[in-house]
Amino acid sequence: MNVQQLIQENNDKRKQLTEENEKYYDQLLVFLRSHLLLSEKQTEEILIELLDHLLLAQNEGKTAKEVFGPNPDKYALEIVEALPKEKGKSVFKFALETLSILIGWFIVVDAFGKAFTKQDTIYLYSVLIVLAILTIGGISMILFILNLLKKSAFHKHRTIDTLKASVGFIVFLGTVVTVNYFSKGLGPALKLDWYVELGIGCAFLLLSSIMKRLRIFKAEN
Repeated sequence: MNVQQLIQENNDKRKQLTEENEKYYDQLLVFLRSHLLLSEKQTEEILIELLDHLLLAQNEGKTAKEVFGPNPDKYALEIVEALPKEKGKSVFKFALETLSILIGWFIVVDAFGKAFTKQDTIYLYSVLIVLAILTIGGISMILFILNLLKKSAFHKHRTIDTLKASVGFIVFLGTVVTVNYFSKGLGPALKLDWYVELGIGCAFLLLSSIMKRLRIFKAEN
């Protein structure tokens, strides 16, 4: 099965877990999936194996704690250490894929804004500055959220971590909007119709979609 099929099977089978076992298993799931450097397919495969094992034990009246131990955090760390890591090249491609999505949506939203304001002028340095902030901020935001997921996976109360993620995302968007506003008019002026800019944004989104399909295909073969 491919990654998406494994995820769907996981979602379907988790519905059979008792409330107690589901809480335990979800901790493992969140922690493992938040590790960017782990092989995505093998992570999903081990999650399915753990789930199948737990379901069999559950049918025998056993709990997740009895099957995997009372410390899910230690057990999850053992799994992480055993799973193969993604190659640096794969991680780089994933980063490019994510950045293409961020840049694509930014350009699309900006294009629609210019369609309403009837603006067709862009400034080269302004664009480069915003793209640099978007790239640095986007990578930082992804790493920040993944780190929060790792830390919050075994917390009983995740409200504070959710609040931190929300604040971080607001700060990220606020920074991009602020830099975009104050960097206007810098560098050589270029004429660019809104529909051309929209096409460029859509091209970035299409590129990210193609990269995702290629990444999943290579991971499965």
